[in-house]
Amino acid sequence: MTWRKNLDQQARRLHQQIAATQRLVLDAGGSEEQLTQACAPYYQLLDRLYTEDLPLANAMDDSDLLLHLDGSGLQTVNPRLSLVAGVFGDVRKQVSTMIKTLAGAMHETLTLPKEIDLGLCSFARGSLYLGFSLPEPGENYKFLSGDPLVAASREALHTIGALTGDLDRTDAYEKVAHDFPDPLLRDAGLTAVAHLAPSGRRGIETVDLTGNCLPDKRWRHLTLDTRQRVKTWLDKPVLGTESVTLVGTVREIDLDARRIELRQIESKELTSLRGIYPAGYDRTAKSWIDRRVRLTGRVESFQGKPRLMQVGQLDVIG
Repeated sequence: MTWRKNLDQQARRLHQQIAATQRLVLDAGGSEEQLTQACAPYYQLLDRLYTEDLPLANAMDDSDLLLHLDGSGLQTVNPRLSLVAGVFGDVRKQVSTMIKTLAGAMHETLTLPKEIDLGLCSFARGSLYLGFSLPEPGENYKFLSGDPLVAASREALHTIGALTGDLDRTDAYEKVAHDFPDPLLRDAGLTAVAHLAPSGRRGIETVDLTGNCLPDKRWRHLTLDTRQRVKTWLDKPVLGTESVTLVGTVREIDLDARRIELRQIESKELTSLRGIYPAGYDRTAKSWIDRRVRLTGRVESFQGKPRLMQVGQLDVIG
C-alpha cells in the first residue's frame, strides 16, 4: 500500500468519526457551540493530515531519492533560501557527476547531455524533506530503451543507497570493498556520499535518505562523523599495488575531490579510468579538460583491467 492510500484511509476514518460525533451531539440536543467543541480535535487532526502528512506521503511515494535534513539551521518555519539552494547544488552535482562516470564506463562513445539535472518532485516541512526524481534527457538527447544514461542514473542512486546501508559497522570499509569490487564504482559512490553527508557549516547536523531507487527503501542515516570517516577512506582508496603508465583524454574533473575521468585511453582495452591526483597539481588541474595526458601511478583493477589510479605523475602531452 502506498503512503498516499494509507493517508486517504486515515482521512476517511476521521470524516466518519466527525459525522458520528455530529449525530450524537445533535441527537442529544446539543448546541452549535457544543457541536464545534466536540468535533474540533478531529478537524485539527485533518488539518495536520493535509498540511504536514500529505506532502511527506507524496514525497515517500514519488521520490527516486528523498532527503530528510535536520539541524539548528532548520528549526524555523521558513528555512533560508541559501541553505536550501546549497543542498540542491550538492545533490545535483554529486549525483550527476556519478551518473556521468557510470554512463561513460558503460559506453565510451556515448554523448551525454552537458547538464544532467534531477527533478524536484516534492517539498515538505518537518525539519526539511526534499524529494528528487531521476534526470530527464534534454531536447537533443535521443531517449531509447536500455539507454546508458537511464541505466547509469538508476545505478548511481542504487549504489549510494547500498553504500550508506552499512556505514555504522566497525568493518564498514571492508564490507564496502567486498560488495563493490569495481573500484571505479566504489570510489565514485563514496565521493558522492562524502559530499551528501552534512558538514555542519550550514546548520545541518543529520541527513537521512531513502527513495524508490534505493535497496529496500530503508532510511540511511548520515552525520558529521559519517563524512569524516568516508573522507578518510577517500584519501587513499586504491587497494592495488600494480604501477602502470596510461595515455588518455581528461573528460571530467572534480576539483574539490581531486578526481579525473580519463577516456579514449591508448591500449589496455579500457573505456575509462578514474584517477586521484595529489594536491601539488591543484594550480594546473583546471587546464586539463579535453586534453591528452600521460598518467603514471598505482592502480586497482577489476576483471583484469585498471579502473582506479592513485596518480603519482601527470604530464599534459597535447
